[in-house]
Order: sequence, then C-alpha cells, then structure tokens
Amino acid sequence: MCGICGFFSFDRDKTQKKTVLEEMARSIVHRGPDQGGEFLAESVGLANRRLSIIDLEKGQQPIFNEDGKICVVFNGEIYNQHHLRDELIAQGHSFSTRSDTEVIVHLYEEYKEGCVEYLNGMFAFALWDSNEGRGLLARDRLGIKPLFYTQKKGCLVFGSEIKALLTHPEVARNLEPDNLSLYLILRYLPDETTIFQGIKKLLPGNILIFDLPTDTWWTQAYWEPTLSEEPAASISENEVVSELGGLLRDAVKIRLMSDVPFGAFLSGGLDSSAVVALMSQEMADPVQTFSIGFSENKKLDETRQARTIARAFGTQHREIDCTASKAELLPKLLYHFDEPFADPIILPAFQVAELAAQHVKVVLTGEGADELFGGYTRFVTDGSVRRFRQLPPFFRRWLMAMSHMIPAQVLREKVNRFLEMSMLDDATRFLRWTSAFDSSELQCLYRPGFLKNSAKKAVDLYERHLESSRKMSLTNQMLFCDLKIRLPECMLARTDRMSMAVSLEARTPFLDHRLVEQVLQLPAQFKVRGHNEKFILKKALSKVLPATTIRRKKQGLAVPFALWTQFGIEKPIRRILSRERIEKRGVFQADYVQGLLKNWGPNASRHSQLIWSLLCLELWWRISLEGELDPETPLSEVA
Repeated sequence: MCGICGFFSFDRDKTQKKTVLEEMARSIVHRGPDQGGEFLAESVGLANRRLSIIDLEKGQQPIFNEDGKICVVFNGEIYNQHHLRDELIAQGHSFSTRSDTEVIVHLYEEYKEGCVEYLNGMFAFALWDSNEGRGLLARDRLGIKPLFYTQKKGCLVFGSEIKALLTHPEVARNLEPDNLSLYLILRYLPDETTIFQGIKKLLPGNILIFDLPTDTWWTQAYWEPTLSEEPAASISENEVVSELGGLLRDAVKIRLMSDVPFGAFLSGGLDSSAVVALMSQEMADPVQTFSIGFSENKKLDETRQARTIARAFGTQHREIDCTASKAELLPKLLYHFDEPFADPIILPAFQVAELAAQHVKVVLTGEGADELFGGYTRFVTDGSVRRFRQLPPFFRRWLMAMSHMIPAQVLREKVNRFLEMSMLDDATRFLRWTSAFDSSELQCLYRPGFLKNSAKKAVDLYERHLESSRKMSLTNQMLFCDLKIRLPECMLARTDRMSMAVSLEARTPFLDHRLVEQVLQLPAQFKVRGHNEKFILKKALSKVLPATTIRRKKQGLAVPFALWTQFGIEKPIRRILSRERIEKRGVFQADYVQGLLKNWGPNASRHSQLIWSLLCLELWWRISLEGELDPETPLSEVA
C-alpha cells in the first residue's frame, strides 16, 4: 500500500523537477512512511511513498522492466499476482523481486493498456513507457484506491491525494463554486468532480493515456459490468448460494497474502463477522480483531455483539470507545480528505484504524456488502413507497391530509418523510434517501445570486446511472446507483483516507470484482425479499456464522452527533459557525444558519445533519482552501 504522485510534460530543469517531485511525495508521506523513491526522465516524473507489505527487502519503487524503458509506481495490491507471474515467466519475462508491482510492468509489456483487464485487486498506478513516450494512469474497477489529476499549462499532474497536486507550482488552490451544492446535497463530492477548479478524479474502471509526442491525453473505461436480470424462476437458489459462498471464501483467502501482521475490523454485524469467520478458517494463528464502541449511547454500541463473534472464532480482540470528546479530531481528519466531507463516521473510523495500526499493518473489512446485497433499510422502505404509489390517488391524498394528526413527533416525522418520498420521481427519491440539504433548503441557505446549479447536477448523476441500468428492476437500479455513486467516493474514500492517515492498509473482500459481477446479475428478490435484507448472503453464510448473527437486525455504524450536544460539543460549533463568520464568508444566509443552530438539540437529528455539513465545510475552507487553520488544532480551540 502506498501513495503515488507525479507529472507528465513538465518542462523545467532537472533540479527544479526533482524538488517539485520530492515536495509532492512529502505531502503524502503518511500513506507510505517506510520508503520513498523517484524517477525523472525528460519532462516526466514519478514518485512513490511505500508502506511495505509484500517483499519488504526488494519491493522498493519505482520498478522497471528488464531494459529499464518501462517504469511504474503503484498503490494497492494485486491478489492474483502469483498466477500472473507464472504466466509471464512462461512468456519469457524475468523477475527481480517478489513484489506485485513488478507484475504490472511485465503485463504492460505484453498487453499495453489492456494490462489492467488482467488484474484482480485494488490499485491506482502510474506508468511511463520511454519507448513510445506514453504515460498511463489506471484505477481499479470499483474505485477502492483514489487517483486525482489535473492539466495546467500542458502539464498533467496526478496523485493519490489532492494535497500532492496542490504542492505543484502550476496547480492553483481555487474553489469550484458549481460543485459546492453537490457537496451540500450529498455530503461528499461524487463521480469525477472535486471541490477544486480543474482537478478531477479518475473514475473507477478507467485509464488515462498521455501521449508526449503529441502532447495529448484522453480517458477511457476498461470495465463496465454487464447489467441484466434473469427471471428468478430460471435461477437455482442452491446454486447461487454455493457459488457466492465459494467466491467469498476465495476473495478472503487471496487477501491474506502479506509479509506483515494483519487483522480485521469487527463490528459484530453480518459482513465483518463473515470476513472474520472465513479468515479464522484459513489462518493458523488467531485473527486479530478491532472494534469501536459508543458508551454514551447504548443503542449504537455493538461491542457486545463483536465480543460474541470474537469468542466464537477465538480472535485476539481489542476495542476502543468513541465519545463526544473525539470530535476534537475533526480538523485533523478533514485535512486528510482535502475536500469537505460530512460523514460523521470518519470519527470512529479513524479511531479504530488508529487502534489497529498499533498492532498490524493490514486489515480486512466488510465494506461493500451493503451496496451489493441491499443491506440498508432504505432498500426495503423504497419498495414500500413504490407499493404505496399504486394505491388510489384519493386514498393517498387522504393519508397525506391526516398525517398532521399523528401525536408522536418521531412517528409523525417518519410518516411525513415516507409520504414525501412517494411524490418524488425515481432519481430524486434515490438521491433523497441519503442526502443532506434538499433543493428548497439550498434556496434558503444561499445568499441571493450565489446559488449554483441547485440540486440539478446531483439528480442528473442519478438519472444517468438509472438510464444505463434500465434492464434491471428498480431495486437493482437503486443498488447500482449506490455502487457507482456512493460507494467509491463516500464509503471507500472514508475507508482509504482514515486508514492511510495512520499508515494502515484496508482490504475489501466483498468488492472482489468476480463477486461483484456475479451479484449484479441476480434478481432483486435474491437480495431484498419482503423485509429481509441481504437474503441470499445470509443463506450463503448460514453454515459459517451463528444463527443469532444471521437473524440479528442490521444496526449499522452511526455517530450520535445530536445527542453529543449534551456533552458540550455545541459550544465550539456555534462559535465556528457564528453570524460574523458566515457573513464574512459571503456565501450563506446568516439568519438561516443561526436558525438551524437555535433549533438544534438532542432530538433534532435533521438539524444536526445540516449543521455537521456546514461545520465540515467551514473547517475544510480554513484548512485546505485558505490555509489559515492548523489541522492539528482541536475543535474546541478553533476560533
């Protein structure tokens, strides 16, 4: 696991190029504190920061082919490297290391840009072919590993994190106002967009080719899953269970390759428990497991369930507690994202990664299973919404008119949200299940004349993926949207940044592309059946996990941000989002923000969500855009 960075077509003298390249690499040293290496040639520079996992002695990057004409820097792991290595040796290639990085070099010699199609793993890499004057950037199929790029004055600059790009002298630190609404709606920046002008993400399953002789570059997709949906009657449930079980077992097994200690994140839920169970069957030594608890809110605390799984499989178990005081870390964590990011789960995610990093260098996680198999309650609720829309219009209008008479506030809010969802089109509804600000709230939030694109760009994104998945049922379309939009730039970005912040590698067996491709072909009723989420996965795991774990209702990782108002967290937040600060920023209506803060409290979960989004934006603005706030400053000390 590493961090990479560099440039194509940067015409400076060698000393200047070397200085720039070293500064870029230094900005991401946390991703690879063990070693660093650079390659400079003509107007090209490649750099790597290495977290040594495989071939500790000889795996130093950059790595070259036999004649030194092809060079690569690599971030990730190639899990089928041994199979590929044997094939390449049979084709006449010679290897000088045991590193999976070297496999990429020789694979490129054989297949050029098509080499990515042979890789099973998580990866982002940059390759330079001196023979053809051609550069190649590549990102794995699901977007497990990040890669950013920009072109400035003919120079193409790239890196594992935006901060590496921003150290380059040609790259400016300018806000892209049109993408601000995207963040406020989604709480992260989706697709290829970033919050900075001109800086983009390389999309999952894509490559970028740079041709130096013509000074041109282009991107192209090398992987798009085949989307179809056979009738359930034509598919044997037992065969599906057997195949999924075999694929998942192999996905875990091949991710156990390591020359350093490794373990697993364990929440006690279905997904992480399955990974731990399968690991325990493959390993001679006890699995090292790591959990996070919430002592201030027992409803969210899953440590008891995690301990049950740990005892069942004889793991060496450790856990840590996430309390309101940990909000002090927020500036530091937002620094690692480079962009505004408003998922509060970054707090426990960082804590458990920090705990794990004290004992191991690699962990396996259950990330991705919910997006594949329909593990969120919204997948069930959306089905209920669609059935409700089939009722006679007069009856639906009557229910809507009567909803205000429900005495219990919490129940009334749930009913009103359900009714609201029933009136939305598919794209808008799928978006709203996980969004923060809606379009009407944005109208109230922005100052007159500042509103940029409102919610249109977010809805358009969902409509695009719905259009490409029309052959599927609506439930499977909803899952596909999660896989293409929310998973890579929210869930996986969170895992990558928080683990890499403490130099920890995180592997995701559920996102083995073979497993993903198989699950995408399954009819929706194999995933969400009635009120039963992850139906077929539970079937496949019935002989692996205790029955109580299979039957237990999903709880999910969440942060009791609203309840934390009881522990004094609101004081620094009110100061950071003060009327004076909001008016000075000149973007938002101070009265609206102060209204949110006024009505904020332990029971105001909706207000909490919006306030958290604004807080993260303001802190990011000061840290990454203005550079006026030291990210090591505790939240309570931010002026």
